[in-house]
Amino acid sequence: MKKKPILSIIIPVYNVQNYLNDCLKSIVSNDLNDVEILIINDGSTDSSLKIIKKYSNKYSQIVYYDRKNSGVSATRNFGLKKSRGKWIWFIDSDDLIKPKILKNLIKLLIDTNLDIFLFRYTEFNKKVNDFSRENELTETQISQYDAMKTLIDSKYASFPWNKIFKKSLFSNIYFPTTRDFTEDMAIIYKLYDKASSFFITTSSLYFYRQRKDSLVHTISLKNLRASAMSHYEMVSFFEKKYSKLAPKLQYETIVSIISYFHRINLWKIKKDKDLYSYLLKYRNYSVLNNRYKVEILSLKYCYPIFKIIGYMGVLHRKLKNEK
Repeated sequence: MKKKPILSIIIPVYNVQNYLNDCLKSIVSNDLNDVEILIINDGSTDSSLKIIKKYSNKYSQIVYYDRKNSGVSATRNFGLKKSRGKWIWFIDSDDLIKPKILKNLIKLLIDTNLDIFLFRYTEFNKKVNDFSRENELTETQISQYDAMKTLIDSKYASFPWNKIFKKSLFSNIYFPTTRDFTEDMAIIYKLYDKASSFFITTSSLYFYRQRKDSLVHTISLKNLRASAMSHYEMVSFFEKKYSKLAPKLQYETIVSIISYFHRINLWKIKKDKDLYSYLLKYRNYSVLNNRYKVEILSLKYCYPIFKIIGYMGVLHRKLKNEK
């Protein structure tokens, strides 16, 4: 593709042979003028690369890279480095986008020269065959404060794939390569803080597929700590600059840190100084239910009770799963 694109679509791919064809089909069914599609194969061991090559041979707008497995954060950073468009759209390789929408998106980007465009998503359901046929975009300009509010609204949240970003925002901002879980939460608020022009639509332009084998549903110590750190970093920013918006995020942060702490011993808890200190110094108990009030107090004053609550939580989840 010789012509410089307006929009770069970046798609990290890792072992998604059962979904990749649907994802790419939803994209190439659009008008691809002024668009480049960067597909980065992150060391897939299935047939994903074969599918990528098939589409790359057919569409000149598709450029692919085959790399050693390095995780979604490093893969997105690589895509950013290789992209040539003025705007960036990250799309997950098992998801879909609304048909026939790219032409209107390109027009919106050119007409507004926006920094960030936010849109809603629809959770994938096999009974749902398509989005609404309506391809008109009804967008509204919003303030930076209102944009920040959407980060704690589940309709928009901190996902990277239901937003389009001006590429220049990523100068000195990267996805953290030590995290491939909640890595988006770690940087999206920083991009919002840097941006000045926000547009939003209540339309759903993205089809999000939930998979039981996806990273989001993988509970590991590494992922739990990543979640706790991303929440802690984001809430610390909100408490300083957007204190009125912080309470909901404070609750989620407390839950995330406690969930992680229940899986490690007291020595390791105290070694995680930032997270431990946040719980010990926390005072806004009004946002917590009784359980988490007791959990914080027991961690402070009677660690054995904290451990017992953790064991009870494990038992409750086990019984619930068996049921």
